[in-house]
Amino acid sequence: MNGQRCLVVLGDSVAEGWGDPDPAGGWIGWPVRLADRLRMPRQYIVNVAKPGATTADVTQDQLPAVMDLRPETVVINCGMNDALNGFDRAEVGERLDEIFEWARSIGGVAVAAPVPHPPFLDRSPMSKFRRGRTLQRIHDFNEELSRSSLASGMPDLPQDSVDAVGDPAFWDDDGIHLNSTGHAYVAEVIANILGQPAQ
Repeated sequence: MNGQRCLVVLGDSVAEGWGDPDPAGGWIGWPVRLADRLRMPRQYIVNVAKPGATTADVTQDQLPAVMDLRPETVVINCGMNDALNGFDRAEVGERLDEIFEWARSIGGVAVAAPVPHPPFLDRSPMSKFRRGRTLQRIHDFNEELSRSSLASGMPDLPQDSVDAVGDPAFWDDDGIHLNSTGHAYVAEVIANILGQPAQ
């Protein structure tokens, strides 16, 4: 598993695949769909994502679990829980820097998925003030994500692809997790970023 064909996934429930059920049980999600597009055996996916994870959980718990690996690709998919719960921007920036720096130091490519605008925010009974604060946090998080990835020399996802994820057709009924179509789209975008779309 220390070979360079390993795909490491860090993040929350979306990174775990929620909303994209596997008929055999569990979840498929964009990580499996991405591996398929990269023609990578599924057993080479190291997905340590956990539901509810914030960037603090990623650096404190998930990153140490994969530190000894030398993956070719690392994908980070978190931030929604930070936005919902609130965060210190400087601290989040430092955590993101730590993740990207680790990937750079081992010669891997790290791709981070920005936080989209989930449909549940528009239909939630939360106050207008709280909704506005959450959207501002999403904006701030994504700015830190872009800054950190570019500073590390890592690829940045095109804004139009991020905006496209806001399409309601990509979301599960709960409005906070992607459905199978959404996961497939994210896998396609990341594969194209890596320059290895499906044949």
